[in-house]
Amino acid sequence: MTDPQTILDRHGEAVWCTAYRLLGNREDAHDCYQETFVAALRRDASEPVRHWPALLRRIATCRAMDRLRQRYAEPAPGPPVDRFPLVDDRAPAPSDRLEQQELLQQVRVELGRMPERQAEAFWLRHMEQMSPDEIATQMDVSPANARQLVHRAADRLRVALAEQDAPEQDAPLNPALNGEPQ
Repeated sequence: MTDPQTILDRHGEAVWCTAYRLLGNREDAHDCYQETFVAALRRDASEPVRHWPALLRRIATCRAMDRLRQRYAEPAPGPPVDRFPLVDDRAPAPSDRLEQQELLQQVRVELGRMPERQAEAFWLRHMEQMSPDEIATQMDVSPANARQLVHRAADRLRVALAEQDAPEQDAPLNPALNGEPQ
C-alpha cells in the first residue's frame, strides 16, 4: 500500500484543478477532491495502482460529472456567478473572459446531460489532455472505442451549443401582421 500523504502531496494540485475546472465551484470541488482520494486509496488497498495520475484524474472527473448531473437535473434559477480574479496585463479582456466563462458554463450543463461515458471521455481528452490510449486504459475500453466516445460527445456538444446560439423565431403577437385573417 502507498503512503496517502505522499500521494496527496504529489497529485493533490492536479486533482483539485480537474475538479474545479469541471465544476467551477469551490465547495463542490472540495467535496470531489476528498471523494477522489478516498476512492483511490480504497482501490489501492484492494489492488495496487499502476498509474496514480491517470487514476486520480479519472476518479475526479467521474465524481465531478456526478455532481454536474445532480446540479443540472432540475433547472437552476440562474447561472452561478463566479468572482473574477485580479486582472493583470496578460489577462484577456473582461468581455472575452466573460464569454469564456459563459461557454464553459454551457459546456458543463451539456456534459451533465449527455451519457456518462461520453462526457467522461470528452473531459479526459480535451480538458485533462489524456491520450486515447490512456483514456482506454482508465475506462477499460479499446482505444478505438475511447476515440469514438470522445467524437460522439464532441458532436453532441457541437449540436447543443449551436442550438443555444440559434436565434429564436417568435411569431408576432398580432396575427394580422402575418397576413392571417382574424
